[in-house]
Amino acid sequence: MGGALQADLEQAYARLLRMRSRRRKAVRASVATAVAALVVAGAAVGGRAILGWPAPPHVQEDLAAVDRGMPADLRLNPDARNARAVATTETATLYAASLEGGGYCSELVTAGTRGRGATCTTGAETAGRPIDLVVPWDEGASADEPVVIGGRANAAATVALEAAYADGSHDSIALGDDRFFVFEIPAAHGETVRRSGLEVLARDADGAVVARAAVPADWDDPPLSDDASPLYVSTRSDESDLTKVYGIEGHVGAPGAATLELVYDDGTRIAIAVQPDGNYAYTVPSDRVDDFTRPQALVARDPDGGVVASAKVAAVAYWRGAQRAGPR
Repeated sequence: MGGALQADLEQAYARLLRMRSRRRKAVRASVATAVAALVVAGAAVGGRAILGWPAPPHVQEDLAAVDRGMPADLRLNPDARNARAVATTETATLYAASLEGGGYCSELVTAGTRGRGATCTTGAETAGRPIDLVVPWDEGASADEPVVIGGRANAAATVALEAAYADGSHDSIALGDDRFFVFEIPAAHGETVRRSGLEVLARDADGAVVARAAVPADWDDPPLSDDASPLYVSTRSDESDLTKVYGIEGHVGAPGAATLELVYDDGTRIAIAVQPDGNYAYTVPSDRVDDFTRPQALVARDPDGGVVASAKVAAVAYWRGAQRAGPR
C-alpha cells in the first residue's frame, strides 16, 4: 500500500508540474503576442500624425478677432474655443475652427509658434473655392528659408493632393483631418517656387484632377509702392466698430491729376488738398463717419475737370459684406 500510494503521489505531482509548465508557456506566449500587437499599433500610429489637439490661446484669440468691430449681421462666429489642429508638419501646424453656418476659419502657425493671420471661408464660399490656399510671406526672407503652404481641399471628391512645379516635377501632399493640409516645399524645389510659383492639384479616387489652385510666380515679390497706384486709398477706423470711417489718406499718382474730391452718394462734394508729393489726408466729420457702410467716391481730376482716376471709399464692414456676397 505504501509503495502504491507513493507511486500515485509521484505521478500526481509530475502531472502538476507539467500543468504548471504549460501555464507558464501559455502566459509567456500571451505576453509575446501582446507586445507584438503593440509594436504593430505603434507602427500604424507613426505612419500618420495624430491630430486634433487644442489650438493655443494666441490662435484662439486670432480666430475670435475676425469678428472684432463687425456688426451682428456680418459676424462669422467661429468656434474659436474649440479650434484644433487639423494638419501639421515638423515646422508648421494649421488650426481650424468651424463656423455656425458651415465653413471654417483657420490659421497657419509656423516655426517659433508664429501665427500668420486668420482666414475664413463660409460654407457658401467653399463651392466657388475648391481649394483654399495660404502662403505666408516674409519681406526680405532669404532664398534658403523654407516655403510653407497650407489650406484645405474643399472639393469633396478629393482623396489626394500634389504640388506641381514649373519644371514638371511633382510632390505628394499629405492630407490631414477633413482635407486640410500643410506642406513644406522641399529645399530642392525652393528656388523653382520662388521664381515660378507652383500649382496644387486635387485628385479623386480615379486619379482625375477635380480642383487646382495656383501660387503665382510673383507671390513673394515686394509689395508695390503706393506711388505706383493712380489713386491709393487707406481708411482710418476704430477696431471696436469697423462700420465707421474716421479719416482717409493715401497718394495720387495718376498723371495730370490736379484736384481731388470726395463725392458722397447724396451729391455732397468735398475738396481734399493734395501735397506736392501726391500724398493727401482727410479727417471725416463726426456726422459723416457712419456714411461709409456703403461706398463713397474719391475722384482725381485734371485741370479741365476730367476724371483721371477714381476709387471707392468704404468701411471695412462694407468690404467684408461684399466679399461674402461674392462678385457684383
